[in-house]
Amino acid sequence: MQFGISTSYRKKLFKYAVLLIATSVFSTTAKAQNAYPDNPVTILVPFGPGGTSDIMARILAKHLRQAMGGNLIIDNKGGAGGAIGMMQLKRAKPDGYTLGLSVIGPEVLQPGMRKTGYTYQDFDHICGTYSVPLMMMVPQDSAFKSMQDVVAFARKNPGQLSYGTSGTGTLLHIAMEMLMKQANATALHVPYKSSAEMVTGLLGQQVMVISDTTTVAKQYKLRPLGIFSDQRLQSSPQVATTRESGWPIQATIWGGLIAPKGLPPEIVAKLEAACEKAVNSEGYKTDVEPLDTPAHFMNAKAFGAFAKSESEKYTKLIQDIGINVDK
Repeated sequence: MQFGISTSYRKKLFKYAVLLIATSVFSTTAKAQNAYPDNPVTILVPFGPGGTSDIMARILAKHLRQAMGGNLIIDNKGGAGGAIGMMQLKRAKPDGYTLGLSVIGPEVLQPGMRKTGYTYQDFDHICGTYSVPLMMMVPQDSAFKSMQDVVAFARKNPGQLSYGTSGTGTLLHIAMEMLMKQANATALHVPYKSSAEMVTGLLGQQVMVISDTTTVAKQYKLRPLGIFSDQRLQSSPQVATTRESGWPIQATIWGGLIAPKGLPPEIVAKLEAACEKAVNSEGYKTDVEPLDTPAHFMNAKAFGAFAKSESEKYTKLIQDIGINVDK
């Protein structure tokens, strides 16, 4: 007697085999996602070590380690105003093991001024982590006592108000040009190679005013005249805002965590949750407090929408102002 396998039984075996394979694949994928990160995660910083971006990235990495486990490594890739590091991040594999620190200059301003090979659309946004408005400042012996004084001088003396920045096309430059445009005034821009050189120029009376963060004002004992925001800073409640002074201008240095486009949603969600826990922790707030760069968490959706809005706003502003980075 021969024993055969019926057609209906073969079909049942086939369906069972398919189910086993599917279950195995799902189980393997789930384990991989649950195990993330099981290898060191690199955070590319598009500037050299020692600056604000590098410091903020290291503080974030410290608290992300505690929130999600695993080893996080900072890799500084400076050059071309941050564009070199951003291009390296764009080319990285979107597997969650290469992330990057997004900063307004490299992600938004640079692509608005030149062909960088990338835009904000080439990255997945995970979370916003900090935000601080620029502050206009002068030496203690300056005749300027307020932002209104600066604007009044610029209107009365076209092109004679000199202001320093850390470079053409930086937010420091754009903020002052926005102010001059809204105030129907003109000023002389003096670009330096760094914030340190800019401060030296101010103290040496080569320029009359500068704009930077509150950290610079405190470090060099400069007198703040106003902040480019619609809300006063908790750390400097005595300093009026541009809105209070009559010009609704906002110029904020912000940063956050991004990744190459195509990061699996499960990994985005895990990083987003860890980021929220890290940035809202008391340890993170304690670490950033001395820098006057307060924690400012945005989730993935909000940070992506914010980057889009900032890119559109500043690209138009750069075109309207006519900034040429080659000058």
